[in-house]
Amino acid sequence: DEQGKNAFEVDGKGFTLRRTLILLDLSGHQLYQIGQAVAHLRRTFEIKHGDAVVATIQEALVNFLGDHFTITLAAGDELSVSGDFIGREFRIGRGGTDVIVASRKLLAVRDSYGIQIAPDFEIPLALAIVVALEQMELEERQGRGAGPRLF
Repeated sequence: DEQGKNAFEVDGKGFTLRRTLILLDLSGHQLYQIGQAVAHLRRTFEIKHGDAVVATIQEALVNFLGDHFTITLAAGDELSVSGDFIGREFRIGRGGTDVIVASRKLLAVRDSYGIQIAPDFEIPLALAIVVALEQMELEERQGRGAGPRLF
């Protein structure tokens, strides 16, 4: 939060090559389940609230103008993701407006992000999206990306 206190937790310490991560509140209640979806042509992660898929993140088939991923929300909104994933600086936009900005430059703490979230975007969902994108990039760096790749 704004005072630097923990407000959420991802099960497990740091990011791992596990297939499923859980975003919890500090009381231990599960908010979102984040995991790789199977049976997709493109590498895809799903974010679930209970049994319902609330967001689907797909790797772009072709990288146009820095868009590495697309996110489809259950309500039908499309979000675009662009930025410098090597430097861990990226923006998530809806209709040309940033709704999430994630940056390691905002914090001096190792393996941490500063995340700015638009007031009209749900904070836990935004964090689940950032966790999913980080997991997808981790798998890519580890050579575990699935599906066809076009460069």
